[in-house]
Amino acid sequence: MRPERALAWLARLAWLLTWPFVRFDIGGGDTVNRDIETGIIAVDHRSLFDVVAGLIVFHRFRRYPRVLIEKKYVDSKWTRPFARAIGAIPVDRGAGRGEAFRAAAEALQSGITILLLPEGRIHWDPEHPLSTGPSSTGVSRLAEVSGAPVVAAGMIGTEAVWPADRSLPYLNPFRRRKVITVRVSNTPVAFEGDDHAVRTEQVMAEVRRMMAECQAATVRALAPPTAV
Repeated sequence: MRPERALAWLARLAWLLTWPFVRFDIGGGDTVNRDIETGIIAVDHRSLFDVVAGLIVFHRFRRYPRVLIEKKYVDSKWTRPFARAIGAIPVDRGAGRGEAFRAAAEALQSGITILLLPEGRIHWDPEHPLSTGPSSTGVSRLAEVSGAPVVAAGMIGTEAVWPADRSLPYLNPFRRRKVITVRVSNTPVAFEGDDHAVRTEQVMAEVRRMMAECQAATVRALAPPTAV
């Protein structure tokens, strides 16, 4: 089975399994989805649930991006079937990222969209919920070698479904459903200059802007109705 087809089926299955516990509020991205066939999607990393949420979200856009996943999850007997079914690109931190970078660049050049979490590791600071952690310049380098546009997305709420300090997510049908809010930019990141660190910060600034839009949408949704 082709990874794209596997991703589509897994996205449907993930939605069915999580529907009793998780509600998604997805917005933006219409212009990009219509006008850009291949690109790099950059999103924040707050939880192990991010990959599952990403599957569900981008299925709504009929996009099935390949994901870079730490090699230990690609090789683990528990997660290997899932990782290989979706065509995950393994990242071996100990051996450097050269092999993963080449695989991602080849995928982009073949017309396959890539989903990147530039932070690499989970970053969730309750005191600064819209902050992002140190980010790899790989997103800028991939854009340079492939010529693919970079589209920023913000996603909040996954940390409530699966906090970093828990071994399993909260999936209790008798508690209030968790809300995951996602906003995708309608325009690609407009890079300035050729310094990869600066360009990466431009990407993450746009990711944080999308996260702020997510937070504003969540506040509006939870606000009591205004009396007429």
